[in-house]
Amino acid sequence: MSAAIDNSRFRHITPGIETLPDNFTLPRHRHLHAYATVVLAGSFEEYGYNGRIHATAGDVLIHPALDCHGNQMISAGVKLIRLHWSDDSGIGGLYHLNDVEELARTAEKDVGEATDLLKWALAGECLPSPGQKNDWPDLLLTDLAENASIEIGVWAEVKGLARETVSRGFAEAYGIAPSVLRAELRARSAWLRITRGSDCLCRIAADTGFADQAHMTRWIHRITGAPPAVWRRNAAATSGSPMYPRTGHAARRPVEIGLSPSRSWTEIV
Repeated sequence: MSAAIDNSRFRHITPGIETLPDNFTLPRHRHLHAYATVVLAGSFEEYGYNGRIHATAGDVLIHPALDCHGNQMISAGVKLIRLHWSDDSGIGGLYHLNDVEELARTAEKDVGEATDLLKWALAGECLPSPGQKNDWPDLLLTDLAENASIEIGVWAEVKGLARETVSRGFAEAYGIAPSVLRAELRARSAWLRITRGSDCLCRIAADTGFADQAHMTRWIHRITGAPPAVWRRNAAATSGSPMYPRTGHAARRPVEIGLSPSRSWTEIV
């Protein structure tokens, strides 16, 4: 990373199996790089850009680049596998595996092999999952992500709710006001285009709903700690470099591990 980019702003994972403390709670935080979480035991809730999720044993959460979320334990003994993930699309996902034992055994020996195994298992098409909540705060998040020009007050009126009720209830569910989360989603969408393409910054600002380039710059700096120009220079400097070095084993066709297609999140940026 460029010296101008402060990696300490982002939370990092350690690939492998981990058991979380019973009272583990983590407020909203950001991850720069994509990663996968496989739940082996217990249950927890996650709330963030991809909605609110009640994750239980067998669930797989794919967190895309520059994701932001919070976590709260629902049961004791939450045991997870965390794996670095290749993220070309910027899209997260929620899936379910009928059997995670093979994946767990593989992760104990080689996290690279476990990553290959999980990618193979998730190659199929997925259906909706009961792990995704769909109350009105989640519907508002979906609508804001799909249309950055939505006015919160108008949305509340259409749903028969008071604007104050919507703002307060959304903040309780997601830990942030809906207008701020909408701006963060715009900034993330712009950041993805800045770091993965060559469009001019003024065009990206207009396309992602900002008043102007300066407005976009302020928000990207706010959520990442660096302005767009720095991120673009960094992306150009690291183009073609592997994000996470592999251990050197040859790719293989993983063993079938009983995938039960559950849900694929749509892109929310």
